[in-house]
Amino acid sequence: MAREFPLRGAGAVTARLHTAELSTGSPMSAEMARLRRIRLIGTTAAVAMAVGALGAGALPVLQNPAAGERLFGLWLRLQQSSMTVVMSGMVVVVICWLLLAPYVLGRDRRGRLSGRIDRATLDRIIASWALPLAVAPPMFSKDVYSYLAQGAIGNSQDDPYALGPVSALGTSHALTINVPDIWRDTPNQYGPLFLGVQKLIHVITGDEVVPAIILHRVVAVIGILMLGWAVPRLAEYCGVSDVAALWLAVANPLVLFHLVSGIHSEALMMGLLAIGLVLALRAVEAPPGRRTTAMFVLGTVLVTGSALVKLPTVVALGFVGMALARRWGAGWRATVRAALAMLAVSGVTTGVAMLVTSSGLGWITKLGAATSLRSWLSPPTALGVIAGGTGQYLGLGDHTEQILVMVQTAALIAAAAFTVRMLFAVQAGRMNPVGGLGVSMAAIVLCFPVVHPWYVLWALVPLAAWASRVEFRIPVVAVSAVLACFTLPPGAGLPPFVTVQAWAATTVTVLIVLVALFRWPGLLRYR
Repeated sequence: MAREFPLRGAGAVTARLHTAELSTGSPMSAEMARLRRIRLIGTTAAVAMAVGALGAGALPVLQNPAAGERLFGLWLRLQQSSMTVVMSGMVVVVICWLLLAPYVLGRDRRGRLSGRIDRATLDRIIASWALPLAVAPPMFSKDVYSYLAQGAIGNSQDDPYALGPVSALGTSHALTINVPDIWRDTPNQYGPLFLGVQKLIHVITGDEVVPAIILHRVVAVIGILMLGWAVPRLAEYCGVSDVAALWLAVANPLVLFHLVSGIHSEALMMGLLAIGLVLALRAVEAPPGRRTTAMFVLGTVLVTGSALVKLPTVVALGFVGMALARRWGAGWRATVRAALAMLAVSGVTTGVAMLVTSSGLGWITKLGAATSLRSWLSPPTALGVIAGGTGQYLGLGDHTEQILVMVQTAALIAAAAFTVRMLFAVQAGRMNPVGGLGVSMAAIVLCFPVVHPWYVLWALVPLAAWASRVEFRIPVVAVSAVLACFTLPPGAGLPPFVTVQAWAATTVTVLIVLVALFRWPGLLRYR
């Protein structure tokens, strides 16, 4: 049942981004045939990506099982062709995802979401596109090799957050050699819960790379399954179509490419966050009782667990707390009581996680370890670099580092101020807690010193369940489609001429495929 909130103060955000809409229904037979065609094309493209990953994926330097093999090793020897296959598949999967938009976002003459696709159909489409990527070698990022090294460090060091792979394991260690150069001296950047996952996988697999990658992939898939369960329920809470939310938050190519294929920790982080929000917010709305209290505590524990994977989602605890304060009367006493309740549950959860994983407090200070990178996707970092470069050009000296510190700090302060405003809007009943969290996370991502394409998912998951207006969906769909093709399959920089050749070959291949399909649509016709 949708929760309606008055349009005062923060209502400007609500009016622009959210309106209640109907859930979708079952597609007609003719549309079902077209959907099957889209599903088949997308699945074929995903399979092509999986095959091409044998040569163009984010493969290990050591213990690569394809190296030296007569059949599978062929793709390693034809890396340019492998790149073209993977990148063509990327573009086709994105196109197929976009082709689903009329079926999940189509509206009738009254502007309401029309019933053109049901949940079961979309679930099957997501599964058929994700499965080939789930059994393929990693692509688009080599972060998983850092996870393996950090698990070994955690099992061998008293403080797993003190040393990087080179200092802790040595330069000749197999797990160190597979870590990208930029991360070889960087200590662990993840919270106690993910440290526990890293350590457990290392205990099971030792220094074997392939089994460890498989187990990390299993963890990522579990996180995505959590999202698949929770996002439709969050959408129902907000009065938004569950199918539309699922299409935007789970079928999104950013999820398929970077969480399924790239095996990023965000899969577990966002899965725990989404389920925790469902349980905690349902408990806030339910009649008081022991079962309700237990459900709220469990939801808060899961939200805390999300922050113990990666710290930024700690913001969600504030929005759950403000929803509870609203339930208790919304006064300052209710707010203090809710804050103390949240601190108690999250504090105990954090203490237990730190005790079990022997993490200490280092994980809190290592969040900014990656800020040494200059990310052009981060608006404050890009602005600081441009300002510093302009100063150099004008002969004023190189003050880029000082400018970056000032601009990045100011941006984070602005994001914090906006988040506080949203928190009190939720407490006053002017903003839905899911929507407040979504727009706050969007502000945090925009103001964060380092932004990677998959960071967009921090905000996209809650916003997909709440923000339903076209002013939100069209830009987000466009940004998702572009960012999904932003990272190259090997997950590292390549020589410019290789990148240009790969994209040129990909463009030609995709154009030929599209012309063939439109010229002879019967090629994929279902009878």
